Amino acid sequence: METADSIFEFELKKRGMVASRTADGLYEFQIDDRRITVSLENVRRDYDRDRNSRAVVEFVDQATRDFFTEAPTWNDVRGFVRFCLEPSAYEIGFEGVIRDTVTDGLCRVYVFTPPDGSRITWIDESMLPHWQVTRADLVRQADENMAAIVAATKLECEQIDGVKLGMLSTTETPFKASLVLSPAFRQLVSASHGWPVYVVTPCRDFVYVISTANRDFLGRVGRVVVNEYRKSGHPITKDVLEVGDHGIRAIGTFPDP
Repeated sequence: METADSIFEFELKKRGMVASRTADGLYEFQIDDRRITVSLENVRRDYDRDRNSRAVVEFVDQATRDFFTEAPTWNDVRGFVRFCLEPSAYEIGFEGVIRDTVTDGLCRVYVFTPPDGSRITWIDESMLPHWQVTRADLVRQADENMAAIVAATKLECEQIDGVKLGMLSTTETPFKASLVLSPAFRQLVSASHGWPVYVVTPCRDFVYVISTANRDFLGRVGRVVVNEYRKSGHPITKDVLEVGDHGIRAIGTFPDP
């Protein structure tokens, strides 16, 4: 039976490359004089869930394409600078990556996408001198771009036993969970849910919003949160987060069933 690993290795061979495994389970391959290291952890999850080989092929395309093009300029990327909510304990680490701590288990990572949104690239410190911008410039641009995404996002509500369960609807699906980091998030949710609010963000494309007046309702969503977290190719956290003027804090976590 095909696996994500076998498809990955086959696709590299088609491109004239051979990958080797590192001691910690990563893949390494050579492009000209550069040694590339990638993790298949998220790709494996997506493939095991959907059995769609196209996701693996696209991952190989993205992993190899970036190294044959010129580095983008600030003018190229400034409209596509974002931030992502990510778990702090990533297998490949965050060395050199520009990020902020959100909670003990979560961080905000600054990223950019190509115009077609086909991939997400973490921004590291070495890119700033090339772009001739400061970290403050980067943060300001990311805040502005994410606020624009929030403004174009809808909060859809479902009534369940008298409780409003809020769900975000946005075309920027990979950044759905990350919208809770934006100061503009308050304006999106406060009219229907008050402020602060509880949110769960088990993966990149999943957010529930619940009023703090309905804390007892949180237990009703636990099974869904854990299931989304376990099945997603981009899991974030099983924690319940309180989002308010104080920032974001974890108030508890859902255990595995």
